[in-house]
Amino acid sequence: MITFLPYGRRVEARRGEKILEAALEAGIRIRSLCGGRGLCGRCRVIVRGGGENLSPPSETEKRTLSKDELSEGFRLACQTEIAGLGDIVVEIPFESQPYKQRLLTGGLERSVQLKPAVRRVVVEVRKPTLKNVESDVDLLLEALEREVGNRPRVGYEALKRVSSAIREGEWTVSVVLWMDREIISIEPGRPQKGLYGLAVDVGTTKLAAFLVDLESGETVATSSDMNPQISYGEDVISRISYTLEGEGNLEKLRRAVTEGVNRLLREACEAAGVEPSMVYDMTVVGNTAMHHIFLGIPPKYVSLSPYPPVVRSPVDVKAKELGVELNVGAYVHALPVIAGFVGADVVADILATGIHGEEATSLLIDIGTNTEIVLGCRDELTACSCASGPAFEGAHITHGMRAVEGAIEHIWIDPETLKPVYKTIGDVEPRGICGSAIIDAVAEMLKAGIIGADGTFRRDLEAPNIRREGGTVEFVVAPKEETSTGRDIVITQRDLREVQLAKAAIYTGTSILMRRMGIKPRDVEKAFIAGAFGNYVDPENAQIIGMYPEIPLERVRFVGNTAGSGARMALLSTDVRRLAAEVAGRVRYLELGADPDFQSEFLKATHLPHMEPERFPNVMRILKKVRKADLRKRA
Repeated sequence: MITFLPYGRRVEARRGEKILEAALEAGIRIRSLCGGRGLCGRCRVIVRGGGENLSPPSETEKRTLSKDELSEGFRLACQTEIAGLGDIVVEIPFESQPYKQRLLTGGLERSVQLKPAVRRVVVEVRKPTLKNVESDVDLLLEALEREVGNRPRVGYEALKRVSSAIREGEWTVSVVLWMDREIISIEPGRPQKGLYGLAVDVGTTKLAAFLVDLESGETVATSSDMNPQISYGEDVISRISYTLEGEGNLEKLRRAVTEGVNRLLREACEAAGVEPSMVYDMTVVGNTAMHHIFLGIPPKYVSLSPYPPVVRSPVDVKAKELGVELNVGAYVHALPVIAGFVGADVVADILATGIHGEEATSLLIDIGTNTEIVLGCRDELTACSCASGPAFEGAHITHGMRAVEGAIEHIWIDPETLKPVYKTIGDVEPRGICGSAIIDAVAEMLKAGIIGADGTFRRDLEAPNIRREGGTVEFVVAPKEETSTGRDIVITQRDLREVQLAKAAIYTGTSILMRRMGIKPRDVEKAFIAGAFGNYVDPENAQIIGMYPEIPLERVRFVGNTAGSGARMALLSTDVRRLAAEVAGRVRYLELGADPDFQSEFLKATHLPHMEPERFPNVMRILKKVRKADLRKRA
């Protein structure tokens, strides 16, 4: 028996089972960004009792945890097996708990004409007589034909309610139609309830839901949370791999995300004073892997060359079949995908920014664990995808964390004293660094001359915040006296390397796309940076480290969660749904891995800002000014 603190929850454990697996089965979430592979070191737990019933520390744990931590009872939940059947007490420390992240839900959104897939119609049903005994359904359809001009089919859930609704309403009923083709709900009398829909963005890291009044078009509530699938892996490849490791694993992932969506549905409905049964329609977007897993479609071949999706076209399926707790007759509409690694979320991005209809050449970058890039105009659009990794989400960074209270979100470095100044989310004591501050730190260190173009610390530089111990170098952002953890918060050489790899992936994707389309940075008239992470990044610092080509900053616009915006647009209008299918069909996909220039371009892009400085003339001018000031200071 394992007791999990601080929750006080007890669960039976099986010999050979990992602590992480036992926690998931008990409904307890532990941070595990690598899907239980022992790579991220985030699933730290403290064994408070019954350690003799656990396996000894593995080699992975010995590499990840210090001797002091091991002596204090720290273990990695994904590595520690149940070896005996006695009582075990495990504490999940705060840093291993999946605390709520600051998730951006709003984004640029184009106005659409209100034309939802569902509508409510009130009809008067003729009573049957002894001379002409007709079925209740025939009488209902007769009345509907007079109102809407056709006879829709009757959904099974509505069918069970036809007779009672007609009589309870004294031969007046309120009917909810889906696409004017199916009766999905029937209620007695005139409508007493509203008509609502839910738009959902299923991201690899986050979930965002938008409750929309389908009669006014107003978004009445939003809710967001981490994607609970993150306990099974931080990126799409690790989750696809997980589905292949066991027969029931796809269903575990599907159920996890469905439960997450249901939590957001309940939260949004409670905030708006709406019952979930009043939500009659739902749209969903996500990358291709998330799209397939949400629908329960095996994503195996998405990860294998040539990376084909199972389906590209839109999918309509009953919410009840997916386990989504809307009205029992409601449908879920999944927007179309473009390719194996460019999904429905990118289609939504395109719709929200409107680049599919622009004469001007536009660039769209949706930054995430997997970054998607779209370039072109209404005559031609090409997309690619790059594995930018989780560094900008705080993973693989020594003191990286997600954007929650206590995370350092911005950093400035005094060029004379080299002393950092920082700001935290919530203006509280710091306990880590989130993605926007990681970019700030690298850019500021480059400008201050702390690191060189290759991303390494300068050996000739001495400063109070630069620490050299045991052959390693690190920059202290916040000393332990200032932090809530009692530990120094630092940027290490390894952290710098992780950022270089992440930004190089994004730059390489953009650069190759431009080269193949014959477009230069100065030709880009509009650049949209989408995604929750991108909205908090300093655009100049991102360009200084070479995250994207040197496009004039006045042309760069941070547009927030446009995937969610596009999902809302499709919820509000069936015309947008048709447009989404048309747009997805004409976007050309470029597979970066097959490009002959990919490896050399990526290597060059790991430099700050780039191995070929002529690609960043303005950035180089900024850095030259810094170096001149540094020389004067040293003189």
